[in-house]
Amino acid sequence: MENVLIISGNKSATDALSEFIRETFGSEVRTTETAYQAREIFDSNAPCELALIYSPLPDEYGTSLAEYIIENTASNCILIAKAENAEKFREHAEKTGIITIGRPFNKTFLYQTMKTIEIITNRSYKLYEETVRLEKKIDEIRIIDKAKFMLMQYRNMTEEEAHAYLEQYAMNRRKKKVISASEIIDRINEQYL
Repeated sequence: MENVLIISGNKSATDALSEFIRETFGSEVRTTETAYQAREIFDSNAPCELALIYSPLPDEYGTSLAEYIIENTASNCILIAKAENAEKFREHAEKTGIITIGRPFNKTFLYQTMKTIEIITNRSYKLYEETVRLEKKIDEIRIIDKAKFMLMQYRNMTEEEAHAYLEQYAMNRRKKKVISASEIIDRINEQYL
């Protein structure tokens, strides 16, 4: 976890959490005191993998901010509240993806919670990267197939001839097949459409 934002109106809690996170995770920690300031940070698209809200905040309790973070950003969110308040909010929080921790708590519990979030985030990011890679590959296949189809339609080639033509075109120009396919599509569009 590289970037953590702590939102807390309690100076001693902010200092203790900041020190713990920096020492334990080596994260860059930013702090703010109010929900308003936190929203401004998120609205500026500042990088943040985890937001820690130590409630209550000076301008709100913290639950609305937690919901805002989950609904409008890619950040994970932990809401730290008095045990009885955390229990009241827990059911709603679990449905929305907010993790709640009741006070008092120990560092081991916070460490385990943050480590679990870090593991899940890393795994999710790897799945996201793989999805992006596969979507790019699908787009390339679509472009190549479109070029082949256009060669078959406008140049009266068979599928095998269109495939061979596209490969030869790419090889002669020392370009990727998808780039060559885009060029062929553009040339046919200019010529016939």
